[in-house]
Amino acid sequence: MILVEWFIPGYKAGGPIQSCLNICRVLKNDFDIYVFTTDKDHGEIKPYQGISTNKWITQKQLGIKVYYINQQKHFFKQLSAEIKTIAPDYLYLNLFFSPKFIIYPLWLKFRHKINATVILCPRGTLYTSALSIKWYKKKPMLYLYKKSGIHHQIIFHATNEREKHAIEYFFPGSEIIVANNLPNINQPLFKSLPKKRGYISCIFIARIVPIKNLLFVIKFLEKVTATVNFSIVGPEENGLYWNECKSKINSLPKNITVNYLGAKSNSELTELLQQHHLFILPTTGENFGHAIFESFLAGRPVLISDQTPWLHLSNLNIGWDLPLDETAAFINCIEKGALWNQQEFDKFAGAAWKYAKDFINQPTLTKPYYQLFS
Repeated sequence: MILVEWFIPGYKAGGPIQSCLNICRVLKNDFDIYVFTTDKDHGEIKPYQGISTNKWITQKQLGIKVYYINQQKHFFKQLSAEIKTIAPDYLYLNLFFSPKFIIYPLWLKFRHKINATVILCPRGTLYTSALSIKWYKKKPMLYLYKKSGIHHQIIFHATNEREKHAIEYFFPGSEIIVANNLPNINQPLFKSLPKKRGYISCIFIARIVPIKNLLFVIKFLEKVTATVNFSIVGPEENGLYWNECKSKINSLPKNITVNYLGAKSNSELTELLQQHHLFILPTTGENFGHAIFESFLAGRPVLISDQTPWLHLSNLNIGWDLPLDETAAFINCIEKGALWNQQEFDKFAGAAWKYAKDFINQPTLTKPYYQLFS
């Protein structure tokens, strides 16, 4: 039984939805999977259209059961009842600080009201960059978690070695299993894009919040001399931050064109990526970066920060991962990409597509998840 605050058809919460969706895709033939979630997308007031709520329904594409709850007033009572009804062998929790989807089920486990093995995946929420956001709320909660000793009653799922070290730092002595995030395994056919020297089309796909660092992109584009078309895709979650971005966009030189395309569903991303030459995401911290891998899947190189698991990209000719204090290096990479001719672009694009193909065809990719749930 997976507890996750947002699930398909939602897409605005980004990575956690994709991570849980990919787990379901991989394990659905060997496990009976139940997903308990809300009936709204991230940041939305209106519920999904055409979806029955407050009961278990079959998600036809996946062949799993999903419960979309809209009874916020009786949420805790309902969640407790459904856990008791399903009586799962494993209860899988995502992220770390949700009162309803993390704190309450951990409290039930602490009081021995749950017999299931509880597995908690922080999904990057214990990284310094994530903890710095609303730290005044998170640090007291971390203290209470540790004081209760609940970490000795559960298993942690770390999605990489960096996350394992973060868990060990806050909760020494915990049982931790490392299983890398599962990516989307549905790869389209390779598709090139016309490329002329002196021009490059770039795309940013992420939630518009400070941690994704859109403003950083806009600021360094101001100093780029090549002709750049820059598309921004993602929901506006922080009004003040977005207004600052828009103000800076309005002052960009004429050689830089910016288009805001709004939030897009995951089914639209491949086509959007293939309409651009380069994906940009100078994030201040990423646990996996599903959008980064989607770019590789679509056959597009990336320009990202070194704060993700995707490193040493220039050695593979699939992009660049750079320190955030080296603004000049980001500018230089844009200028380099703009100078690509068709053959040079196809070399990078083809290498990115092949990298993704080799990654999803690893025979050991899913093995750790069977260890996690066994």
